[in-house]
Amino acid sequence: MRSIEFTLNGKPFTARVDDHLSLMAVLREQAGLISPKNGCAPQGSCGCCTVLVNGRALSSCVVPAHKAEGANIVTLEGLEPHERDIFARAFAVTGGLQCGFCIPGIVVAAKHLIDHNPEPTRRQIAEALNNHVCRCTGYVKIVDAIDLAARGLRGEPMPEPDYSGKIGSNLPRQDAEALVLGERPFVDDMRIEGVLYGAFLFSPKPRILLRRIDASEAVRVPGVVRVVTARDVPGERYQGLLSRDWPIFVAEGETTHCIGDILAGVVAASERAAREAVSLIRLDYDELPGVFSPDDALKPEAPRVHAGHENLLSRSEIRRGDVDAALAASAVVETRTFETQRIEHAFLEPESAVAVPGGYALEVFSQGQGVFDDRRQIASILGVTEDKVHVTLVANGGAFGGKEDLSIQGQVALMAALTDRSVKATLSREESIRLHPKRHPMRLTYTVGCDGDGRLTALRARIVGDKGAFASVGAKVLERAAGHAAGPYKVPAVDIESLAVYTNNLPCGAMRGFGANQSAFAIESMLDILAERVGIDAWEIRWRNALDAGDTFCTGQVLERPVGLKQTLLAVKEAYYASPRAGIACGIKNVGIGNGVPEHGQAVLEVGVGGHVTIHTGFTEMGQGFFTAMIQCLCDIIGIDPQMVHTAVDTDYPTPCGMTTASRATVLGGRAVQDAARKLQMDLEGGARL
Repeated sequence: MRSIEFTLNGKPFTARVDDHLSLMAVLREQAGLISPKNGCAPQGSCGCCTVLVNGRALSSCVVPAHKAEGANIVTLEGLEPHERDIFARAFAVTGGLQCGFCIPGIVVAAKHLIDHNPEPTRRQIAEALNNHVCRCTGYVKIVDAIDLAARGLRGEPMPEPDYSGKIGSNLPRQDAEALVLGERPFVDDMRIEGVLYGAFLFSPKPRILLRRIDASEAVRVPGVVRVVTARDVPGERYQGLLSRDWPIFVAEGETTHCIGDILAGVVAASERAAREAVSLIRLDYDELPGVFSPDDALKPEAPRVHAGHENLLSRSEIRRGDVDAALAASAVVETRTFETQRIEHAFLEPESAVAVPGGYALEVFSQGQGVFDDRRQIASILGVTEDKVHVTLVANGGAFGGKEDLSIQGQVALMAALTDRSVKATLSREESIRLHPKRHPMRLTYTVGCDGDGRLTALRARIVGDKGAFASVGAKVLERAAGHAAGPYKVPAVDIESLAVYTNNLPCGAMRGFGANQSAFAIESMLDILAERVGIDAWEIRWRNALDAGDTFCTGQVLERPVGLKQTLLAVKEAYYASPRAGIACGIKNVGIGNGVPEHGQAVLEVGVGGHVTIHTGFTEMGQGFFTAMIQCLCDIIGIDPQMVHTAVDTDYPTPCGMTTASRATVLGGRAVQDAARKLQMDLEGGARL
């Protein structure tokens, strides 16, 4: 290591560097700055760590630190106060942020653009964002925010945010300005005195017989405190949301399930030392044949992904009416097979966790989608009662379903318990991709009939989903695909079978839509095919088959009230017929997991000093606006200034609500907050004061 000097935000700075250290690492670890976010280091592909180097906007994770010698470096922290204020207000008032993880890097890029072009067009703004990834907003509101900031920096008046707090108002999200400026810490931004760092060794192949783990070289790396393996787990090693099939460490003598299996972990004084030690762990193993397609996995002679379970995880069936007779009597019958792909969530914030021992319980800071499920599983791993584990949500940088399952919170909690020291671990982008579940790839074979007028008569569907290595919530996803197989249409007779099949591929679980998307692709494609055969257009066939009040849904549920589909079709009818190239598709989606899973939401309102109110709930904010919606649910009833309302999610309050998934948080959490708000309103009307 050698010393270099450069100017950082207008002041001299001395850094210790070598040929392998990035500028981002120096800024975050030595300068203590958190606005440059680590989304993909060292790939330089997401833009979250953008800073100005000699006036150029660069991804700091790909800039070798030693090349910064003598440079003038400006991070978001170094912008002039009036610039920071205008950018923060512009993004907050336009809603130009959701999870907020990518926004600090985008603001730096916007600063660079506006410095060189004070009046950029929307096209020029969009082009300036070419090196920046945002998974939440869709960029339109980001462009709005930068356009507004440019006008504000030219001296034009800024609009005032709407702090009425009413449902339907454009209330800025909680902590919006702090998120824009990179001031609100995500898990990896947390600074804890004396913290140790964790790193993990993943399986080198999808399916191996792990004979021996040799950590003799790893423990000799300076700074290494402990190597952790399966033998160190005092409680239950296998965890899972619905099925306990996912080991936090694979033990010697066991067979791995996929390349996402963790074999060992290292705790060290620095992340660099921990990762170096991981690279020195030696494995003795036999590579075994695996199964990588559902068809192969279902063969009688196929190796089992899990020794104690057949490769068929679940079978969902829906049968209503005589499908064979209905198809035989149909004017048109078509059969097609559709395949959808495995999809990565690509949330910008990689998995990270912090665990702090002490007091009455182990404190875990989680970015997961359900802190109470995190607590349940962590306590099980440690072999303690749940009251010995306290989990606090740190609102995450995107999830989309990919952070439902326990990721590394369990391993980090175990490391902290074993060392009696605070431990933090953050995955690299590559590690993140190999660990968390994806959207299920499915093969959907549909046979659909209709009469001469295009009215559907029958549907036979055979759906097979690649579950990957672990159950996650896959059985429910494939169940949901079956339940939505007919889309939002009336079909008198259905015969549907949906299979979730274990393979040695990366696991699959929840992702936006929860299985309904894949079925929508199939049924909407079939309607287009049938419309062409019958001789009507795509809008008309959907109109003739649209569900309405009193109709029977695919599952046999009779709809008690209008579902709004016909009104939606009428709303787009003119636009559809105005364009000869227009396409059209409809969709239907449940709210909540359903299918027999109890649904509930809970909230506690805590009135504090000065009339501040804290909403405690068990659901997760991950950029979807849940906290904002809850504040509006409260303010709409009691009329309080939303700036006096805060939100908190931790296991200290009795608000277990299950996972934040399937659009259930807004509905269930909102109802709970509204119920509590009405009780508070009654107290206020009785003379109580905030």
